[in-house]
Amino acid sequence: MPLLAENSPPALVETATAQLKKELTTELKLTGTIVSQRRAGISSRAEGRVEDVMVDAGSHVEKGDLLLTLDTRLAELDLELIHALIATSEVQVADANREREEVMGLIESGAFAKSEAASRVANAQIKEAELHALKVREAQQLERIDRHRLVAPFSGTIARKAAEAGEWVETGATVFELVETDSLWFDLQVAQEFLPAIREVETALVQLDAYPDQPLQAEIDVVVPVKDRVSRTFLTRLTFSDPDKLASPGMSGTGILTVRPKDSTSVTVPRDAVMRYPDGSARVWTVRQEGESATVSPVTVITSATLGETVEITEGLKGGEQVVVRGNEDLTEGQEVDPRPRTSEEE
Repeated sequence: MPLLAENSPPALVETATAQLKKELTTELKLTGTIVSQRRAGISSRAEGRVEDVMVDAGSHVEKGDLLLTLDTRLAELDLELIHALIATSEVQVADANREREEVMGLIESGAFAKSEAASRVANAQIKEAELHALKVREAQQLERIDRHRLVAPFSGTIARKAAEAGEWVETGATVFELVETDSLWFDLQVAQEFLPAIREVETALVQLDAYPDQPLQAEIDVVVPVKDRVSRTFLTRLTFSDPDKLASPGMSGTGILTVRPKDSTSVTVPRDAVMRYPDGSARVWTVRQEGESATVSPVTVITSATLGETVEITEGLKGGEQVVVRGNEDLTEGQEVDPRPRTSEEE
C-alpha cells in the first residue's frame, strides 16, 4: 500500500492568490422591500350608521382631512336637551344668587335668622354646582358628536376602505387603512454574520426591481437590535432619496452596500478557499512550491463577514499565498499536488 501511495500522481487542485488590498471596498447585495414609515388602521370612535364617505381606496389625503361621517341626529337631540337644562339651571342660579344677596342684607339689620340665611347661601352654591355639571355634560356630548367624524391623523394614501354609506359600524371597527407615502424605508433582513460589515457601510444604493436603471441614493437609518429567532436575521432599514417618486410601499428591490473595512489593509481569498468546521473554526490550504514539486499545508484563519464571492481574512494570512479553491475537500498535510491557477480568479 505505501508503494502505491508513493507512485500515485499528485492531486490536481485549482489555486488562487490571497490578495493584500489597501482601502478595500466590497459590494454587498441584499434583497428588500419598500415599507411605509407610518401605517395605521383608522377605527370608528363611535357606533352608528355611516352617513357619508369622502374618500376611496387610492385617495391621497392630508392630515386633518375629513374621511367619513356618521349619523349624528340622536346625539344632536341629546345636546339640545342639555342646552335646555342649562338654560333652566342658569335661571335657577340667578334666582338663588338674588335671594342670597337679599338675605345677606337682612342679616346685617338683624331682621333674618342666620340659620335660614345659611340655607339660602347653600342653595345658591348647589345651583351653581348643578350648572357646572350640566356644562360638563355639554362638553361630553360635543365630544361624542365629534367622534362621529373620522379625520386623517397624518398625510398619506388610503390603502383600503371597509365601509360604505348606510352601513352600521361599531366602536373600534377599522374602516380605513392609511399609508404614509412620503416617508419610506427600504427594509433588509441581514444575516448575523453580515452585521460587522453593515456597521462599516460607506455608501448605499436602492435598486428597485421596477426601475433597475434608476438607482436611488440611500443610507442606513437603523439596525433593529432584535434578532428574528427563526431566520436569525436583523432588520436593517435604509432611507433613500426619491425625487421622482418612483418608490411605493410593497415594491421589491436590492440594496447595494459598499463596505470599507476599518483596517487600512485587508487580505481576501475566494469564498471556496475557506473550509469551515462544526466547532466554528475555519481553515485554508496553502500551496508550497519546492522546485518542481508542490505540497499543501493547512492554515487556521479568522474571517470576517463573507462579502459576495470573497472572504476577508483578519488573521492567518499575510497576502500573496497560493490557496486551494478546488480539490481541497480531502487533502492531507504535506500531500503533493499539481496546482493549476484558477482562470476566473479575481484580483
